[in-house]
Amino acid sequence: MAAPTPTNETQAPTPPVAPLPASAPPTPLDIGWIAAISAAKAAVIALAIDAWVNSSAPRYSGKAMRVRALGYAGGLLAVPLIWRLRGRPQPYPRQLDMAITLPLLVDAGGNAIGIYQRAHVDDLIHFADGATVASIVGALATPRTRTSWEAAGVAALTGMAAAGVWEIGEWAGLKLGARGMDLAYDDTMTDMIETMAGALLGAAITLLRHPSRLRRLPGRGADTLVRT
Repeated sequence: MAAPTPTNETQAPTPPVAPLPASAPPTPLDIGWIAAISAAKAAVIALAIDAWVNSSAPRYSGKAMRVRALGYAGGLLAVPLIWRLRGRPQPYPRQLDMAITLPLLVDAGGNAIGIYQRAHVDDLIHFADGATVASIVGALATPRTRTSWEAAGVAALTGMAAAGVWEIGEWAGLKLGARGMDLAYDDTMTDMIETMAGALLGAAITLLRHPSRLRRLPGRGADTLVRT
């Protein structure tokens, strides 16, 4: 004898399907940021390839360009990789990505045209890199901190840390076999001081970006330092 066919009364009701949220089209500012970051990264990649292929050229003498080329690639991937590992929180930190990409572009481009061979140009670029990183990080930190003083502190510390990381990278290149880099204690300390001085300028820019917040001093109330 055949089993009875279940009726509709015994079947579980199908839950309603929620509609997908509508995504907003990109604004002209979004398109501008995408174009700028893409162009800057494409330029760094092209310069890194040139540095790798022509590392023995006189303009690259003593610069450990193959090590630098690998560093350029790692720097370009830093922000996208961290963003992905954190679950792709929105919005994408495009200012931070650009803050890391620009110093790489300046270093790669400067070496490609031999600008570092000229007197005092290296000093100016170290100072400008520190100011660029600190000012962009300060802009990112300002809406996430209680006062501009705290945002300026984050900016200065980040720029100073970048100075140390850069010099460690040059030291690593020397240990990996690069020759003719002319690295010395005085040169390393001078580069760090110049980059840190630029970081202090970036911190000052962070302070002056919102003068009305300067009256708010850190350490008041039970608020946390950085809002999540």
